[in-house]
Amino acid sequence: MGTSGSYGGSGNADWKQTHDAFDALPVAALSGTGPQAPPDPTDVQQQLLDSILDALSTALQNDDADRGSPPAAGYPLSALLTSPRASGGGGGGAGGTHTPNGRAGAGSRRQVIKGSARGAAALAGAYGLRNGDAARLQELGLNLTELRNLRPLAQISRILQTVLGDAGHPDEAALRKAATRYVKAVLLDPEPPAQKDGLRGLVTEWIYELALVELGSQKAQGSNLTAQEAIAKQRLIRSWLERRLKHIGIPDTRHMTVREFSATAAEVTGEALRMLRARRS
Repeated sequence: MGTSGSYGGSGNADWKQTHDAFDALPVAALSGTGPQAPPDPTDVQQQLLDSILDALSTALQNDDADRGSPPAAGYPLSALLTSPRASGGGGGGAGGTHTPNGRAGAGSRRQVIKGSARGAAALAGAYGLRNGDAARLQELGLNLTELRNLRPLAQISRILQTVLGDAGHPDEAALRKAATRYVKAVLLDPEPPAQKDGLRGLVTEWIYELALVELGSQKAQGSNLTAQEAIAKQRLIRSWLERRLKHIGIPDTRHMTVREFSATAAEVTGEALRMLRARRS
């Protein structure tokens, strides 16, 4: 279930409330596990889904090393990228990676806001390659000509490895999964998402994948849900999360540098957590 692996979950009161809200969502009313969108939730389900997202956003903010708000000065790219060649080098960024600038162990703080900025740096690289923007790629230590000589899947791998490196923690695996979805969309889809849509989608997917890390630990610890029931609940949560964040404000990102794009993602993620805690009227 999700990206949890052998992760045992955070186990604090905030996440217990999220688990309880997840449990309260009735299974009997859910139907279908195929690729089609889940049915519109009833009014009662909407209230329960809002309770889940409220608890989820509270838990994520309280877990976050930056308490749900990016630092006033933003993050330097050196704090976001894995590759030591990044930020001005002309090399390809393959190999030679050091410890990721993400969550590294059980005792480390969760990096919700910074993780979003890191995923956005990878996404900015994908848009840079798609649009032939050598300057954006150079910020990441990547070379436009070298990337264009690679096959599409190798391009995707090079960008993700340069920015995110290997996933040594379930949160890092969740970030890589969220970023991969949108990097692939930018580089492989005939009509890639507009940059505003890609950034919004990345933020939404990152929050959802972090939810799965924790909810997956519940499944591993003996929840009575079947795999099919858990998937049905997850699909409804994802759909509702997308609806709640559909109209979140995002500035024009088309001419932003990688650092500006990443800073915007961090700010949008902080705003998303605040929106999810605010119950709809």
